[in-house]
Amino acid sequence: MDILNINNLGNLPTVETKELEIKEWDAKIVIRGLTKKMQVDLARVSQDKNKDAFDYQKELLKVSVIDPKLDDESIEKLYEFDAQVIDKIFIEISALNGIGSEEVQTEMSEEFQE
Repeated sequence: MDILNINNLGNLPTVETKELEIKEWDAKIVIRGLTKKMQVDLARVSQDKNKDAFDYQKELLKVSVIDPKLDDESIEKLYEFDAQVIDKIFIEISALNGIGSEEVQTEMSEEFQE
């Protein structure tokens, strides 16, 4: 293993992507893992006193769902559909980013539904 060459950062592997089947909608989306910059930006949203959990969720969807590309308007429309389907998307995003075990993800789903 060689020492990391700062001049070759562009050649490093990027974050993982995953095609996610949404059977309830007979469709699929492509999600990706978070870069460190995305994590920092999301942390800023979560700590902003003028923002709430919905703002954080919107930003998470915008950076994590890469196909189709989501914006505020499309997310607002998605939120009019079955909450359990939306929760599954968040659980898959969490799993892709290595956040929590299956038990933690189940707990997250239950919290979203409350």
